[in-house]
Amino acid sequence: MADTILEVKNLTKYFKTKHGMLHAVDGINFKLARGKTLGLVGESGCGKSTTGRTILRLIEPTAGEIIFEGKDINKLSRSELRHARKDMQLIFQDPYSSLDPRKTVSQIISEPIIANKILKTSADIDARVAELMSTVGLAARLFNASPHELDGGRRQRIGIARALAMEPKFIVCDEPVSALDVSIQAQILNLLKELQAEFNLSYIFITHDLSVVNHFSDEIAVMYLGKIVEKAPAEQLFDNPLHPYTKALLSAAPVPNPDMKGNRIILQGDLPSPANPPQGCKFHTRCPHCMEVCKTVAPEYKDYGGGHYCACHLYDKK
Repeated sequence: MADTILEVKNLTKYFKTKHGMLHAVDGINFKLARGKTLGLVGESGCGKSTTGRTILRLIEPTAGEIIFEGKDINKLSRSELRHARKDMQLIFQDPYSSLDPRKTVSQIISEPIIANKILKTSADIDARVAELMSTVGLAARLFNASPHELDGGRRQRIGIARALAMEPKFIVCDEPVSALDVSIQAQILNLLKELQAEFNLSYIFITHDLSVVNHFSDEIAVMYLGKIVEKAPAEQLFDNPLHPYTKALLSAAPVPNPDMKGNRIILQGDLPSPANPPQGCKFHTRCPHCMEVCKTVAPEYKDYGGGHYCACHLYDKK
């Protein structure tokens, strides 16, 4: 069995609003093997980013366990959490707003090194920054450049270098290429893959782009309204999707060959409010296969073979 670096058990995050409790993340479970990538996909507002930030305890969970290398980080003290965070980092979605415009490239990358007192002398810190810049493909001449002087791809490389500064084991990549041009996206994805192979990194890769997640992830989890409705090895999920929501997502993915026309599944209705989610299966209000049981009973999240999990009443008798 593969070495598990992260296990999430019944992770829940509710936010109190004037309209009631908003169910951002509603009792999800999964494991992440060391050196592997779990892709997290779904519509905007389904809880992907909240899941990633809650796992890192940038947002405190409402309930559940987050087991990182055998320890529940929810139970760590402030000092223990600070130490554990060296092994867990985040790459932000927006390479523009996530960098301090008042600081230079070297100052941004060195900030976690200085804050955590990893190195003490200026010479050692500068040498480490230069090493990190080389690792992520940033030219040495940009050492004292400002973020506003650089394009999106280079800015995102700064963010990656900053995440690597602490020599982490696990990184949450929160839509790290969605704000970049397509040609730059490929470069950043290739860089992340190279870094994973070199440093044995484990990723949670959050995205809404199915073509990206297919090539980048070992496993894919599909979220809908705070729930994981399907999870499987990437190839298996694309070859044999089970959940109606997954099938609709895959049918909407663009196909590079214009002669290949798939059967597009158009979902009816709007995404329900997470502050007032439907009873039973949360997807039943938009599902083309909705049955009476779907309206009242939440489907069980079960393994249908080969690590292919799904929560859908269509398969209850299979």
